[in-house]
Amino acid sequence: MATKGDLYQQARSVDGKDFDDWVQLVQNTLQLNDRGQQCLTLLRQLCVFVSVTKYSRNLAPTLYALLQNVVLEPEQGPPRIRLMASCILRELCPSDNIAVKDFNPPVEESNIPYMLPVLLAQTNGRGRISQLALEIFRWLTETGYEEELCLVALSSLYAICSHKRALEKFSEDHFRALNLQMMGWLKQANCSSAQMPSSSIFSAGGKKQMFPVKEIDGSVSQNLFTLLSIGGYYSSDQLLNIHVFSFLRRWTLVTHMMRVGVAPSPAPDYKDMERSVSCQSRDGFRSTSVTSAFNVAGSLGLQSSLSNPLSSIPNPLPATPLGGTTQQTPMASLVGRARQQLREAVVQYCLRVLDQCERKPPKTAEDDLALACLYECIAILDVQCTVHRGLLSAVFPTCKKMYTRWAQDSAVIPNLLLVMVKFLVRHSDSEVFDMQAPFENIFGRVLGSQFANFSFAFDTVDYLLENQEALCRHSTAIFTRFFPNFLKILAWAPVTYVTEFLQLLPSFISTSTALEVLHSLLDLPCLAAILQVQQLCQDGSTKPVYACCMAAFQETSNKLLFRHYLRLESGRGDTIDRLGLLHQLLGDLSQHPRVNGAAEITPLLLRVYFQTVLYGRDAGVISQVVGAVLERSTLLFAIPAFQEGIKRVFAEQLLEFFKTYPNLVVDFHRDVREHLSNLRTLATGGEPLYLHLAWAVGTYTHICYNPQCTSNITLEFFETLELAAYEVAMGHRQKPAYTTRLVLTLMRALAKLASRSQDLIRRTLLCLNKLVQLTTAENPSVGAGASSCKVLLGHASELVNVLKMPTIAIQVLSPTPSKEKGWDEQQARTTRILQSVVHLVQTNKEHQTPSTPSGGPPP
Repeated sequence: MATKGDLYQQARSVDGKDFDDWVQLVQNTLQLNDRGQQCLTLLRQLCVFVSVTKYSRNLAPTLYALLQNVVLEPEQGPPRIRLMASCILRELCPSDNIAVKDFNPPVEESNIPYMLPVLLAQTNGRGRISQLALEIFRWLTETGYEEELCLVALSSLYAICSHKRALEKFSEDHFRALNLQMMGWLKQANCSSAQMPSSSIFSAGGKKQMFPVKEIDGSVSQNLFTLLSIGGYYSSDQLLNIHVFSFLRRWTLVTHMMRVGVAPSPAPDYKDMERSVSCQSRDGFRSTSVTSAFNVAGSLGLQSSLSNPLSSIPNPLPATPLGGTTQQTPMASLVGRARQQLREAVVQYCLRVLDQCERKPPKTAEDDLALACLYECIAILDVQCTVHRGLLSAVFPTCKKMYTRWAQDSAVIPNLLLVMVKFLVRHSDSEVFDMQAPFENIFGRVLGSQFANFSFAFDTVDYLLENQEALCRHSTAIFTRFFPNFLKILAWAPVTYVTEFLQLLPSFISTSTALEVLHSLLDLPCLAAILQVQQLCQDGSTKPVYACCMAAFQETSNKLLFRHYLRLESGRGDTIDRLGLLHQLLGDLSQHPRVNGAAEITPLLLRVYFQTVLYGRDAGVISQVVGAVLERSTLLFAIPAFQEGIKRVFAEQLLEFFKTYPNLVVDFHRDVREHLSNLRTLATGGEPLYLHLAWAVGTYTHICYNPQCTSNITLEFFETLELAAYEVAMGHRQKPAYTTRLVLTLMRALAKLASRSQDLIRRTLLCLNKLVQLTTAENPSVGAGASSCKVLLGHASELVNVLKMPTIAIQVLSPTPSKEKGWDEQQARTTRILQSVVHLVQTNKEHQTPSTPSGGPPP
């Protein structure tokens, strides 16, 4: 059976002559007087054709006119055909071929519900949104209009009210009238309902018998009708009651933002506010701003869409009315009274819904409805209490009581717990309430078991982004404490949340967690594999390809090993001694899509991490990070592309660390020597890291950069590089060969070290001579080999000539760092010295071998 995606793909492929033939068939059918089931089927198919592609479909002008006639003129066919014609025109808007402009006569009011969506889509492209809003207001507030039209008008106002120009022509009287109308629809809906029409031949005719609506548990409803009141057949006023409830949150936001002088956002949920905040952790470590993380993410080709519907709402509602004057006019007083009446009706309605949700519904579908209504109710109360703090005394105790009960019930949907935590934390300053326990519950126990719940994971990440600045300042240290749990969301859906975590990552880092965050990022593929194995074990999977991993996960001796990665909070160790064993146990999952996804995004996260650490300028943290980088460069999960990407990032960032803190080369001389002495680190993309370490040793092993740099340390570095250079030179002819760049880097590093220690010059001249002999032994005369030999010979000759003059060598190869002189001046000074060396070499050319270095040290 074809899937929905396959059908959409087939619809997109219909183009050219095939599509023109279909359009002609629809046009011929609409010209017939009898528009039956065949016409409806053709219109449905045409609606699919025009909606599944982002490109505009070209229809014949005659078909445009026929579709508009069906929508606008009376008696043009059954309602379903007119509805399909309206949908097609809406998909084609905005278009110059559609002539729907206003609602002036002779258009009948009964046709307005069909043409209003078309005009709404057409108006968004023509800038006539404010005039349409006034028309909608007239239908909603004036008498004589059918309630069916009011339903469509209210839905349309919901769609356009957040547009920055939609309500610009509304006066205080408009807001007052609409607020009173919505209050009436909320409070005065009929509490009785008719039975569903019966098709039985024995059904009684005449007037329909009315019955009281019921609660979701089957009991008779109370006096106030809500969207959770169950009836057989809903009347128009009851449907308006439900529509108003869905409209309340956005209407409150829009009207309040207009009253305080903030232009509404064109985004439906006000999700275009940029989060540019600076985070300060509890222990004083200065994290980078989220804007810095944005810049890093932007340089990687990533973009972000941020959201915070309440962040743009200023402090509680000011005492001044819409006009902004301290002395209220009679009209302003009426507007304020209407707003207060609507506010009281909204709170009464929402508290009524919360009470209804406490009842146990007999059907699962009604349970899902109650959960959705509960979620929306808390969000509406959150907005109302944010706008008017005086409501907290009536709302906060009820919400706190409900959360206390939910927190003890493991069957409660986690999204409800989260939305309630949002409410409590937003208003905990006004009402004395300790948020320590709710945070520990939702971000610890609940998230640790529900990270695979996509809806809950999305809401959690969205909440963290919305409140990043406030949570960074919160005393509970949410980010630094629970980041291992947050990373589970990323490991489970790495591609989905990479942009969001690039923004959240700087908030995870502090002086106490910097090292642990680094290890957690490097082990992100391992975490993804562990979570996958855990899910397979819970599902009772019998896949033989993962049998070994599942057995290892369930083995008692490995419990502590896996528990380290499944921890709920930070501060429980930064690395483990059995990392190699873990990589071996999870080897069968190295090709799993989830694991590969985590491996692909880790280099992006590491770049943001290192930029944050560098921005913090904490020497102690950077020292720890450098040591961990040198340690972990050989302890990475066995995915070749992952290892290559991580080592490339390590090479770039270590170079930045050493340039900023050159003393670290000597401080970590043992770790650096261990890395340089092991040429196996050159495998899987390790050459850039090796090159940068060798360059840093040659450049920064100097007493000017670190007073602890002794002759013994210099000698140890020299012997390590010398041994590595011999090994590289001997393997230069093997396949795969070491690169010429590596040989040149080692030569220059040895020469730099020798220039600072006179005792090493003779040894260096001998080493350079042997290196040239080993690397050019085959003496290729053509191709790339000849070019490499020429470069090696030339570079070796230059270094030998410079080292023969020790006083000049130390100026050329090891210039003293000067704070007063800039880099350009130092380079110019080095150039003048080199020119002098070249002149001296030319004057003594008869004593030199022209093309090869000297055969041995000078007498």
